[in-house]
Amino acid sequence: MSPPVQHLLLVEDDSTWRNRLGEAARAEGFVVSHATDGVEALEWLRSHPRAGHPDLILLDLVLPRMDGWELYGQLRTSERLRHLSVLMFSESLSGEESPLSGVVGFLRKPHAPEAMLHQLRATLRYLPEPAPREPSGPYALRLSENVALSLRLLPGSVGHAVRLHLLRAAELVGGELPMASTWLHALPGTPPSLLVTVEGVRVVLEVDDERRELTATSADVPPHLLRAS
Repeated sequence: MSPPVQHLLLVEDDSTWRNRLGEAARAEGFVVSHATDGVEALEWLRSHPRAGHPDLILLDLVLPRMDGWELYGQLRTSERLRHLSVLMFSESLSGEESPLSGVVGFLRKPHAPEAMLHQLRATLRYLPEPAPREPSGPYALRLSENVALSLRLLPGSVGHAVRLHLLRAAELVGGELPMASTWLHALPGTPPSLLVTVEGVRVVLEVDDERRELTATSADVPPHLLRAS
């Protein structure tokens, strides 16, 4: 028996990329819906019942209004949307990023859609089963204005790596948090806080267990990593 046709939500602001990637997905038997950024994708998902949700979200990380990292964070902290699986892509990804819950893979975005079509078709054809989701879910992640500005000034690959590790910290706090690792450390004090260190960038996270939130309150960025605004 052939598998049922799967439904894919493609979140991409560039119309050329939307059209070409949509064609590749439809060639693999997917029904394709579109959103141009994270805000539109979130509104679309919230307006549809769970039965109408896609089997996979193909998500560009660099988007206007709400980028892919923020959309992923919104999905993971929503009881109604946490079941959704995500395939991320961006020019700054290597394709070998650390796993995140609900993320089935990472694709590096080349200069033209045609260069990514073969890799996309192969990935869609052999999607892995998503990892089980923990019942409690991750903590929400919030960035203070100064931290958000600092991360926007980082080179693309470094910015992606920091955002990924901040989200990973939110997942670990929602499960079983290690006291120390190569990139995550618990800091002494009340209220508790965490230190995430990635490629020389140091971000302090304040922990609110009652609200189940992490707030990035400060970011120490080496001067050589800051891009001109």
